[in-house]
Amino acid sequence: MAAIHIVKFIQSLNEKETQVIDDHIQSIYLLSGSNTDESKQIKLFRYITSNKNKILTDSELSKHVSTSNLASLKYLLSEKIYDALLLNKHIENKAVFNQREQIVFGLKKKILLIKALFRTLNQGRIETVNFLVVETIKVAKEDQVYDILIEALILQKHIKGVRLGFEEFKKINTEIAFYENCFRCVQEACDAYYRLILNHEIINSLTKKELDDHLKSSIKKMELDYKATKSQEVDYFLHIFKIALFENEKNFLQAIFHCKKLLSLLKKSKILYSKDREGFAIGNLSVFSVYTGDFKAAALHAKNAQQLHINNSFNYLTLKEQEFYANFYAENHKDAIKCTNEMLDHSLADSGGYRKSKFIYYEACILFKTKQFKETLQLLNKSLEIEKDKTGWNIALRALNILVFIELNKINEASRALEALRKYMERLAKSDEVKQRDVLIIKLLREIEKDGFRFDPKNANAAKMLKELSEKDKSTSWNYYTPELIPFHEWVKGTAVKK
Repeated sequence: MAAIHIVKFIQSLNEKETQVIDDHIQSIYLLSGSNTDESKQIKLFRYITSNKNKILTDSELSKHVSTSNLASLKYLLSEKIYDALLLNKHIENKAVFNQREQIVFGLKKKILLIKALFRTLNQGRIETVNFLVVETIKVAKEDQVYDILIEALILQKHIKGVRLGFEEFKKINTEIAFYENCFRCVQEACDAYYRLILNHEIINSLTKKELDDHLKSSIKKMELDYKATKSQEVDYFLHIFKIALFENEKNFLQAIFHCKKLLSLLKKSKILYSKDREGFAIGNLSVFSVYTGDFKAAALHAKNAQQLHINNSFNYLTLKEQEFYANFYAENHKDAIKCTNEMLDHSLADSGGYRKSKFIYYEACILFKTKQFKETLQLLNKSLEIEKDKTGWNIALRALNILVFIELNKINEASRALEALRKYMERLAKSDEVKQRDVLIIKLLREIEKDGFRFDPKNANAAKMLKELSEKDKSTSWNYYTPELIPFHEWVKGTAVKK
């Protein structure tokens, strides 16, 4: 297997990982004297790490290290790489792993050592094994690492039970049962959370009522589980679900309040705290601040959350996008365009046509807001050329295209674009991405098309549709974080009525 994946794996290593592995192989090589295999492993490793962006063939690698058995060399190298990445030098690096991760990794190594010693237990080892088991149990209890704690208690049961009798055996069994329940409660809370995330970020498999039921039933269960176990992880997910419930109910002030409670909880707990979790909470503060209209706070929260993630990560890019939204909604066009420039320069921007197309569309919306209509048209065409498959964004992009033509007084082009969009949406009528608002916008455009795309308040049909598009909390209402960055009803009121 190493011969298949190890080159790409080595190329993926970051600077700190590379250094730890290089030092480890080098130390083994120096201890072994003039071991040719060790020398070739170093040579192979350094050659691959110095060619991270190159496709390296087996023939090229064999030639570089002068070996006729590259598969064997790769396998030996991979084993040393795995060993190096488990060294304390690596897993105790605070710049890489948070405190919780360091504790868990340390406990897992310790339980492995105990099991290895226990396999050949004799009189000379009993005291050491007892010491390691007791120490592991103590730390695992303090830090609520339930899976390791259960393993350690089972080992203790077999050691103590044999020597101290059945009562001690039963006592430890009761303790194991309690922590097994704690572990199960954490896993169930975690599963409920991932069901929520999958529904939110990948596919909306739950109806609004089903989502509401999932949130409320999960909260009820987690409250009971937390009372029974005092598990901080269960409490963490309980806070997440309360935030999600208030978000679902559009009670954003309460969502903000519970986000702040979650941040306080994280900062007080070494069990729960990680930069990712803090970044998640602050990122949500940004999202909810947009809904309350506090765009300045939303932009600041997004920038602060970015500092808790690696620059080239997906989370960082998502938070930069959130910062863009906050600035765009605030009509802070200067900072909004800085965000789009950074998003387009991000390493992940080219990893999918959809993402790059979306960021270009964002730029086009900024240009539209600043009345640079010819430049807007160029960017919209560029965005559409890159990605044509994302229906929701495609509809918004095409609709904005029509508005640009109207602004440029290209009425014939606007009419042709409108008819093309109507037919496009007709073909996709059964798609979930074609919203009732989209359909109503097309109907209103077709109505005002009769008067050269000028909105006449005396046109009862057009006025009724505009009123419906302007209402809040309806299926045809405009919402934040949708592809329709330029609210159509506001554009009609501000522009089309004047033409």
